Amino acid sequence: MSTIYVEKLEIYAILGITDEERENKQKLIIDYWIDTDISKAMMSDDIADCVNYRTVNKEILSVVLNSSYNTIERLLGILLELILSFDGALHAKIKIAKPGALRYAKSVSITAERFA
Repeated sequence: MSTIYVEKLEIYAILGITDEERENKQKLIIDYWIDTDISKAMMSDDIADCVNYRTVNKEILSVVLNSSYNTIERLLGILLELILSFDGALHAKIKIAKPGALRYAKSVSITAERFA
């Protein structure tokens, strides 16, 4: 088992429950891990034998940029389902941070994970 790790994907989206959060996009920082078996790809050197992290990332960006959720939890669930829909993705873990969400705190983040 091996892990693909994408660190600190910064993206702006509508996420929250207050009027200000519903009207103004805010920065989210997303980290995600995808567990997969890379043994075949290690031998073949063929992208068809890989979980293509570029394609996964494009899909995540598309979903988040066009989203308008009230809670981080809902966005986490949507992204976990998306990642696990890719062939070869066996387990996914995501952390979404919302900088400035709480006074005196650098950020608030929630982490979730699922198995295929």
